[in-house]
This record gives sequence, C-alpha cells and structure tokens, in this order.
Amino acid sequence: MIKQIFVYMLVFGMVFFLGDFIHNYYLESQEISLGFSIRNMYAFHAFFSLQLCIIFTLVSHNKKIGPQLGFIYLASFVLKIIAFCAIFYDPLFTVDKLSKTQRVSLLIPMLIFLIVEVCFIIKILNKKHSLK
Repeated sequence: MIKQIFVYMLVFGMVFFLGDFIHNYYLESQEISLGFSIRNMYAFHAFFSLQLCIIFTLVSHNKKIGPQLGFIYLASFVLKIIAFCAIFYDPLFTVDKLSKTQRVSLLIPMLIFLIVEVCFIIKILNKKHSLK
C-alpha cells in the first residue's frame, strides 16, 4: 500500500510539473496573459486528486465503506468542483467575461488530472472487486 501511495505521489507530481511547465511555456511563447495563476490551478488539482487517491486506497480495505466507493467518488467530484469554485472565486466570477483562452486554460488542468485520477480510482475499484 505504501508503494502504491508513493506511485500516486510520483505520478501526480510529474503531471503537475510537466503540465505546468508546458502550459506556461505555451502561454509565454504566444505572449498571452490570463489574469490568474495557472500554477495555482495545477497545484489545486494535483493536491486534491492525490488526496482522493490516497484516501480511496486506504478506505478500499474497509468492508463497510468499500462497496460504496463508486458513489463516494461521485460525491467527491462534486466536492472538488465546489472547492475549486470557492478557492478560485475571483478569476471565475468577478471577471465580466472570460476569453476563450482563459476558459480553455481553466479546463486543461482539470481534464488532465481528472483522467489520471479516474485511471487510479478504476484500478482501486477493480482491485477491491477482485479481492472478493
């Protein structure tokens, strides 16, 4: 289990640094200013997704909570969106209208980490079902 958590930390850390570097490099090369920090967006998604995978790994061995992990994941996704909106309220809601570049820049980190997160959650859920 510790090895699995270490893999999560390594993967999410690499995705954070690589995604942030490439995204910022592209924005700087195109001389685009967003008005908010892309690094903070990547950090939020990396931290939240990492914590979610670690918690699911630890909780998957619990016989009472284990069967409900799929539903818990759906609720945690809604919680992630609410937390994101609360933390990044200013860039999301105080601007009159976000440009297309800003909207895409908000979605890219979410989609990248969502794909990685879902892959790990699927592995956790499949491993849990194979243990029965």
